[in-house]
Amino acid sequence: MHRLLTRVLILETAMLITTVALEAQDTAVSRVPAIAVSISLQKDKFPLGQSPWAALSVENLTDGEITIDQADPHVEGDEGELPMKPNARIVTDRLQPRLPRLRTVVYVPWTIPTKETSVHKYQLAHFFDLSHQGQYTVYMEVMDPSSHKWLRTNSTKFEMQAPSH
Repeated sequence: MHRLLTRVLILETAMLITTVALEAQDTAVSRVPAIAVSISLQKDKFPLGQSPWAALSVENLTDGEITIDQADPHVEGDEGELPMKPNARIVTDRLQPRLPRLRTVVYVPWTIPTKETSVHKYQLAHFFDLSHQGQYTVYMEVMDPSSHKWLRTNSTKFEMQAPSH
């Protein structure tokens, strides 16, 4: 009986050590981003009335297919971050308490095959009021599918100018 109890205790201890080791390994893996992100603009000066388009590049660093669930643009002007237009807040899920949630959202997943890079373009005037002259900075935040943490892209500057005649 004593030998049986000893064997059971040894097996349980081995299983516990293996479980702890696997959990530690999973935690270490989830800290490594699954993606690399960056943005670019086609040019850095735009006449008022035109919209800059930010090209978001997402590189899949994993050995499997990934899906990007959320990517949010941010634009800063002379007085700080610009507020999003109300309709854009619904799309990006950055709602204020007074805005109702949509009952259904048509979501088209952005899937990126293993070790590939994919680009999506964002029309910034759809999200922000860019009807004033001035210098602006744009960056994006993308939810990493493995760690579920926001990853920030590089920042890019652009200028909204009065149209030349």
